[in-house]
Order: sequence, then structure tokens, then C-alpha cells
Amino acid sequence: MTKQVKPTLISIILYEALFLISGFFSTLGQQFLYYQGAATGLSLLTNTATYLGMAAVGFLLLPGWYGSRKNNDDINMASMTKDYQLLPGTEEETSIDAQNIINTNQPKEVVDHKIIFAAACLDVIANFALTIGFFYVGSGMYQVIYSSVVIWCAILSFFFLGRKISFVQSISIIGVSVGLALSALGINQNKELTTPPPPSSSTGTTMPHSYHMSNTMFGMLLTSFATFGYACVYVVSDQILTARAPNTLPPSPKKVCFLVGTYGSLISFIYIIFYTIPNWNILITQEMVKKIPHSSNFVIILMYFLLSFSSFIHNFAYYWLMKEIGNVSTSILNALRAIIVFGLSHMMFCKIDHGQCLNIWKGWSAFIVVGFVTIFSVSKARESK
Repeated sequence: MTKQVKPTLISIILYEALFLISGFFSTLGQQFLYYQGAATGLSLLTNTATYLGMAAVGFLLLPGWYGSRKNNDDINMASMTKDYQLLPGTEEETSIDAQNIINTNQPKEVVDHKIIFAAACLDVIANFALTIGFFYVGSGMYQVIYSSVVIWCAILSFFFLGRKISFVQSISIIGVSVGLALSALGINQNKELTTPPPPSSSTGTTMPHSYHMSNTMFGMLLTSFATFGYACVYVVSDQILTARAPNTLPPSPKKVCFLVGTYGSLISFIYIIFYTIPNWNILITQEMVKKIPHSSNFVIILMYFLLSFSSFIHNFAYYWLMKEIGNVSTSILNALRAIIVFGLSHMMFCKIDHGQCLNIWKGWSAFIVVGFVTIFSVSKARESK
């Protein structure tokens, strides 16, 4: 048995950097397309780009698939060669039969496509709601709210998977709730701003701007609901990756990512064919006209390709980090991502959309949410030791 090689510090830092940078680009890139009028909540274009990137993770499965197929071909060839042995019952034939018995008794990977398809449908619904909420509250507050997904996962795991929640984790859950509630005060303060942002809408039709309290509060609630939906997806994925029958193995995380991305892409393409394309003029063309002058079509198309590539890099780095340093460290990286995106959104978009502007209440909200998410993650790490 070969000894597992531990990753070097440089490789860990490299993959963490890829995870964070691709996460920054995905969030801010979607926000950029929204301000250009080239992305709306109901168009599902940015969602499709994300799913295509997830499906592209399947390319990482090709070397393993080719190796297992070659191994099976070698076994089949050895079985055929057995028939031409001149002396039946020799050691060679016995070893071939023993090898076949060993391979027969080895656990086989079993993929339940029905459950994975159900997880993909739930993912599409949650992503759909998350995108609309994202365009309402802006990239900064969206990232802070979404960082609480680890808390929702813990609550769902407690009720449905029987996993315990410690006292420190319970306090962290309460702290995150308080932090999210404080963001409402920050939204109320932004309401006092009088200079309106450029005309923009979350769904492609005429809707009030994101700096209005009522609409941003709706976006906050919708984002929170969608975050809960994503936590449900993660819990279902946890079951897919851990539940197993005797003599079987669950699918690898990469394969689940590939299948969810593939099914999500197919569902999104069906939606685009039957809804987005027939309503292209309302959803995209008219919105882009409102944003004139906007970036060229080449820049917008390039941005969509880069979103798909960023999604691929993000998922590739995510599963490598999950394998090498665990999900707790990845949760802390997501908390760090929330703080940095929050600051970048203020610097990049505050001048054109006051809903993105940082104020003291939003700052405290981000600090409290990310802080308690980090405390929760460290507590989980100590439990696993």
C-alpha cells in the first residue's frame, strides 16, 4: 500500500488562492453583468454559466475512468487467456481465478441518478432565488448572508441526520442571526441617500431600485431563504456522499459535482429555450438599452465565458481543499471571502448603486456574521479531532 503524500504548504496556499480569487470573480462578475443590463434574475444566464463550469469538472474524471477501463480490459484479457491453458489446474489458472474473486468482492461505486437529479432540481430552484436576491441586495450583503450557509447546514444536520450541536455552536447560531438582523438597520440608513443609482431591475422588468428599503429587505429575505435552500442541497449531497449499502461505495465528490452541473445545465437550457429566448427583448435588450453607454457585446460574451471558467476553477479548488484540509477550513475561507467581497463591492459599485455602500451597521453586521461563522467552524474542527 502506497503511503499518502501530504500536500505542501505552497500547494495549499495556491489552491486557497484559486478558491478565493475565483470566488471573488464569480460574485463581482455577475454584479458587473447586472449593471450592464446583460444579466437579470429571470434570464438564468449567469446560473447556466455556473452549471457549465460545474459540469466541466467531469474532465477531471477522465484519467480515472480511462485507468479503470484499462484495468477491466486487462482482467478480461487474462480471463480469455485462461481458456487456452494446456494444463488445467495449474498455479497460473488458480491465481487468475483468485484475482477475479478479489475484483468481484471489491466494493463498487453506485450512483443513484434519481437522488442526484432531485438534488440538481433543488439546486436550480435555490440558485434561481439566490440570483434574484443577489441582484436586489448587491454583491456585498449577498456574500455576507450566504456565508451563513454553514449554520443552516448544522441546523438541518441536527434535525435530519442526528448530529449534535454544542453550546458554543448554539451561541454562534444566535450570533449569526443577530448579525443578519443588524443588516436591516444598514439598509434603512442607505434609504436616506437621495442620489439614485442607474435604472436597474432584478428580474428584467421595471422594478424599484435596490436602495429602497422595502425592495432590499425583500432581497435580503429571499437571499436568506435561498441560502437555506442551498443548505438543504448540501445536506442531501452529504447523504449522497456518505450513505452506502453493503459492498458499495458512494460516488466521489467530483462525480457528484459533474452530475449536478450536467443536470443543472440541462434544466437551465430548457428554461432558456422556452422562456429566456422568447422574452429576450424584455429581459436583456431593453435592459442593456437603459444602461447605454455599456460595455461592448464582446466584453459581455467574454465575461460569460470567464464566469464558466471561474466556476470550474472554483469547484476544482473546492474539492481539492475538501479532500486535503477539510470542510471546516473551507468554511473559514468562505467567511474571509465574504469580508473581502463586501469591501470590494463598496469600492467598485457604491458610486453607481447606493445599495452597495458600506455603513456602520452593515460593517457590524458583516463583522458579527463572519466572526461567529468562524467560531462555529473552529468549534466543528475541534469536535472532529
